[in-house]
Amino acid sequence: MAKTLRTEESIMIARPVADVFEYMSNPDNAPAWNGNVVDYNLESGKPDEVGSVTSFTAKVAGFKLEATEELTDYQANKRLGFRSVKSKVGYDRELDFAVDGEHTRVTWVSEAEAGTGVFKFADPIVQKLHAHDVRSSLEKAKTILEA
Repeated sequence: MAKTLRTEESIMIARPVADVFEYMSNPDNAPAWNGNVVDYNLESGKPDEVGSVTSFTAKVAGFKLEATEELTDYQANKRLGFRSVKSKVGYDRELDFAVDGEHTRVTWVSEAEAGTGVFKFADPIVQKLHAHDVRSSLEKAKTILEA
């Protein structure tokens, strides 16, 4: 990937890591906790199978975005990795899960292709909006899992 925009956000969830991982790794739950995702569908493989492909529709800054991503890393109760397969913007993202006392720390790291040409001026704005969306999604997952 060319120059990338990196976003990293973490949150503590007062639930065991196995519960948090099970919930957040289930594709059926993605629309409930991931604030931008309208639908998320497993297209091939199994949810825990590296190489499986999912498609989704998201609303980002008022725009509808359809994309497909591949599961690139699956380590039960530790990590989920994804890479865009078909998307307007190339990206990699991972969710890391770590035991922290009686809580689980979830860290979302994403790297997306930076804008080019006349669009590169918008990179700081896009990155700030994305970080806000990531933070909101993690907070929503926390609210659901701690209810």
